[in-house]
Amino acid sequence: MKTSDPTMKNDPVKALLISLLAAQALLLFSCGGQEEPTQEIEKPAGLPISALIDNEEFWEGSALEFDEQFGMKDELFHKTEGDYAYTGLIKIRAINGSLAAVKNYSRGRPHGDFFEWHENGKLKSKSQFKNGMRHGYFYIWTKTGVVYSKKYFQEDLEDFGRFADQGASESGKSLAAIELEEWEGKGSEFYHKFAGDPKRGGTLQIRETEELYNGTITALDDKGQKEAVLRYSNGKYHGTISKWNEAGTLWEEAEFDRGNLVEFTIKKGQPFDASQIIDLSKDPSTVELLFK
Repeated sequence: MKTSDPTMKNDPVKALLISLLAAQALLLFSCGGQEEPTQEIEKPAGLPISALIDNEEFWEGSALEFDEQFGMKDELFHKTEGDYAYTGLIKIRAINGSLAAVKNYSRGRPHGDFFEWHENGKLKSKSQFKNGMRHGYFYIWTKTGVVYSKKYFQEDLEDFGRFADQGASESGKSLAAIELEEWEGKGSEFYHKFAGDPKRGGTLQIRETEELYNGTITALDDKGQKEAVLRYSNGKYHGTISKWNEAGTLWEEAEFDRGNLVEFTIKKGQPFDASQIIDLSKDPSTVELLFK
């Protein structure tokens, strides 16, 4: 004898719900009653899911932060935190906040476009990679925008016939030598660019490449006023050398030939007469300049 649930009569919504659940159970039973299994992605040791499924990341920071957070391991570009081969875009900014470089990686290998900028904001280089190989155009520009070098690669092999003119690099000079041919800056900046002491018989060199310097240097004081104009050939004074005092008056000027003093033209702000009698006790530095 069947008995009915009194609550079913009083609650038609509940009765309908139970009927639907019973029908669903019957349907599942008729189809075998098995749910389709789900696939789980295994996470290899030390490798995040983002790297496994090739999700691109984005990182932006200073050059110092870049050096601290990234490095090479097993010939692959790795992110230090997490210790995995990096995939994604990187932007490196200069101290003033401007872009210094943009890099792209795929599973720890250069892949895509790479860019570098000079301190003055002009583009310094553009290069293209494919799965770690040079593949595409490689350009380098000077700070003034002159093309220093241009090349083309296919799967890491250079196409030498692509350009008839490969830029200023054909002169044999380094990029640093070309950029520093006309240099202007303060003393503190000078020693970051140059090394040596031509005043004592030595030579002036480009610090980065150790090449003998050829060109003209305009030295500025702390206020940005012109302090000296120095001309060099193979690291030695050559041509007109001029110096100004703090008042902005041209104080000394002399002619040099490959490091050797030829003559003074201005001394202590006045035209220099080589025949005049010089009191060496008051100005002993003149001995070194005139008679070395």
